[in-house]
Amino acid sequence: MSTLDDNDEIAPGWVSRALDRDYALNARADIAGDASDVPDRHGGIRLSPVGHQLLAWWFEARGDAAMPSADDVSPRALRQLLPYIRYMSWDGDELVIRIFGSALAAAAGRDLTGSRLYEGDYEGRAADVARMKALHDTPCGLVMIRELPDGSGGIHPCELLTLPVAAGSDGSPRVIGTVMGVELKEASWSKKVGYSGDIALRRAAFIDIGYGLPKNASRLLA
Repeated sequence: MSTLDDNDEIAPGWVSRALDRDYALNARADIAGDASDVPDRHGGIRLSPVGHQLLAWWFEARGDAAMPSADDVSPRALRQLLPYIRYMSWDGDELVIRIFGSALAAAAGRDLTGSRLYEGDYEGRAADVARMKALHDTPCGLVMIRELPDGSGGIHPCELLTLPVAAGSDGSPRVIGTVMGVELKEASWSKKVGYSGDIALRRAAFIDIGYGLPKNASRLLA
């Protein structure tokens, strides 16, 4: 079975289409169950349709386990969501981007596949890493609203949903998530936004997936 680690399975071929608001609002994961059975509000944050679909897929893919494994992450089941997905693996205290969706690459102005998520040294870096580490430690999910800047001084609030994935054959735990603009006012996304570094955090909430929330959740979300 192919997985997201097989890069040749996910070559982007619909970048302009994926940047359309209507496509993003109607993209669906290929699941057997009904996504409406999965809560779409967590900590006062309502998930975007794309984020909600990923969460529904994640619950189904994990079965009776705490989280899906890397072998469970099927590009076919996530085909319509792939343009908005970031798939990363831990290398010590660094998250390395293994897959950076085509729509995300277009919005960032470059493909970040192979780069480190938290490059450089900035004030909030330790907190960013600690929040992501909590996803496997508890385990739990995380949704954040961050203010991504464009090159013209504008700010674009974006939803970043991240969920844990168990280690693959290389022994590296992974995380999978989506990035989606909160205010999709234009028919097609055309802005270029900054994606890494010290990006302002507007709101955040951990997602209880059956194991409670991190003991230090309040501090991590501050």
